[in-house]
Amino acid sequence: MPDPSKDCVLLRIIQYQCAKGDYVVCVPLERLFKKCPGLGSVELVSDGDSFVDVKTLKDVGRWQPSSAPESHTRLPSAEKLQVLLEWFAENKITYNQEAIKIVEQQPTASLTTPKDNAGSLAGFGVVSLRKIESEEPLVVIPKSAVISAATSVLANILIDADIGGNLALCIAVMYEKSLGTASPWYGYLQSLPECADIPLLWDSQSRAWLAGTDVGQWIGRDEVNLREDFEVLQELVAEYPIIFGGSVDWHCFESFLKVASLVSSRAFAVDVHRDNSMVPFADIFNHRTAKENVHIECEEMVCPLCGEAFGCEHMDALEEMDEQEQDSESDSGCESEDGVSSDDESCVNSDSDEEDEEEEMGEELPLLVDPMGNAIAGDFQHGSDVEMDSASEDHGEHSSEDDSDTDSEDELVDTLEMVVFRPCKANTEVFNTYGEHGSAYLLHRYGFCDTKNPFDSVTLSTDDVMQAFALSVSEQRANDVSKVIKRFSYLFESRHRAHGQAESDDEGDDHEEDDQEDEEMEGDKMEEDHVEEDNTPRFSVDGPGHPDLDLAALLVLGLADEAVFAKASQSSQIFRHYFPIIRRFWAAFQDELDNDTPAPTAFRKANQDGAIKKASVGMVSNAVCHLAEARLKLIADDDVALGQRPADSEPLLVSRWESARILRSNERKVLTQCIKTYKKIATKLS
Repeated sequence: MPDPSKDCVLLRIIQYQCAKGDYVVCVPLERLFKKCPGLGSVELVSDGDSFVDVKTLKDVGRWQPSSAPESHTRLPSAEKLQVLLEWFAENKITYNQEAIKIVEQQPTASLTTPKDNAGSLAGFGVVSLRKIESEEPLVVIPKSAVISAATSVLANILIDADIGGNLALCIAVMYEKSLGTASPWYGYLQSLPECADIPLLWDSQSRAWLAGTDVGQWIGRDEVNLREDFEVLQELVAEYPIIFGGSVDWHCFESFLKVASLVSSRAFAVDVHRDNSMVPFADIFNHRTAKENVHIECEEMVCPLCGEAFGCEHMDALEEMDEQEQDSESDSGCESEDGVSSDDESCVNSDSDEEDEEEEMGEELPLLVDPMGNAIAGDFQHGSDVEMDSASEDHGEHSSEDDSDTDSEDELVDTLEMVVFRPCKANTEVFNTYGEHGSAYLLHRYGFCDTKNPFDSVTLSTDDVMQAFALSVSEQRANDVSKVIKRFSYLFESRHRAHGQAESDDEGDDHEEDDQEDEEMEGDKMEEDHVEEDNTPRFSVDGPGHPDLDLAALLVLGLADEAVFAKASQSSQIFRHYFPIIRRFWAAFQDELDNDTPAPTAFRKANQDGAIKKASVGMVSNAVCHLAEARLKLIADDDVALGQRPADSEPLLVSRWESARILRSNERKVLTQCIKTYKKIATKLS
């Protein structure tokens, strides 16, 4: 244990109570590269170096009472909201109180007559007090107020145990809950429900309503994965028994699942340092698919080690290393020994590539604006050295103004903002979006689903897809296609049209001008990198009723005659060239069909380069129909699967039943439309 008498050691204070009195554990966090002044007066007690005197810590200002933490008091919703609002004020979370208001929501009427989504139980929501316009900032949330694994009191323990992702966040949240009122986040945590009503926590009767749906298939996988996570947690608890105590039963799987459900349904990706985090206030906005009113905006590109955006010693070190590498490349690649430039074209191309990358980086970063709506940091990203020099000469005249700009910029970097994306009328609920996700994903992760969702999709099992090749061609062809999937898994990008991801016109053309031998070597290297990974692609039928692009392209190649299939499957160069081309054809073809273009005309418009045969599209359409029909059979009739609707006196069961009914209906619509569409195409193009 490092000597805590040295100011350079940062100590995390973890509460602990033993028979001898109240003590706290000091955990060193040197890896955060920060200093904690004022710890010079801390005195060690007992024989070991693990405890610090209570009175000394009170003087330092880091002491929290270490008596047994209180459990979360079951306050009425109105009192919970008041505690939450006070906590917001204490933690500098601000919102436009003239424009919006947080309200308590009762069970919605959609429990009986669902409109936009399946009704949820009582909770909080945000309503508008007046008409709100686009680009209005509504909420500002300091990043210091979020709960993340990276900034948790347990950060060093989680890093040492190599625990990350949602599991690390679950443990961080469980720890804060275990502290009860002593937690700095108590005011926020007390406002949350005990758990989110996701299907993973449903009883057997409710789960039976999901039979045959995607969610019904995912639940079993979830239980296996979470059991594995829970075992990891148990190992951590056994290693640090004095840390994991309080009001949480760390050995109870059900308690772990409840926190996991909250993390699943409420976490937002904040930045590359904090990753998925619990973001107070942001999680009060409810979701509406494709009709949201607000977006969450923040600076994502921060130092992954410490979370700083500017002036970080880690980023400075990385920049220095990049400069050294660039200097080295410049010395070796663009000048000969006599100082004469060589390979000018490659140097020019390299400079152009770097400029393109800088432009792309600028596009990816959120546009930072000041309170007046003027862009800031634009000159910082793209300005010339001359401009920087000129600004430095005028520093004396505008020092106060510059300081103000810097403070404003720092504030924007260290906060998250909820900004109006789509105007909202007065006295209506203000919605956020959790992403462009289908009904199954929303119900699986958040516990609700929409009646009308343009992003719906239905998963097809890889076994069923392989069976299609076996029936249409041969068992040997199915085996060969399976090998192709494993070999070229890196090309299956799961870019589902229903998820709003468009195909790139330049995709797949990167290697066309490369030397064939170099390209083959590169392809072999990529295949070696992926051979040991489980990158089995996800095949699906996407709304309104199309095979996903990976599936369509694979069917084209897998159903081709033996000579064509052998040529494409055995050559990395040929497969990498044609697979993206086939995908682009299907993306264009499906877009034409969605615009009510007749199949023959849609084929001609999408196939202007003549890469796809009409008969091939007919065969693929037949195969897609068979796959959709087989998948549809798994979704039994509602009369059989759902039975009678629960009584209104059981609102929880009613909510689950309605969610299951909506999900089943949405998946059935996607598959039925797929069958209808592709039967016609098979007839027209065969």
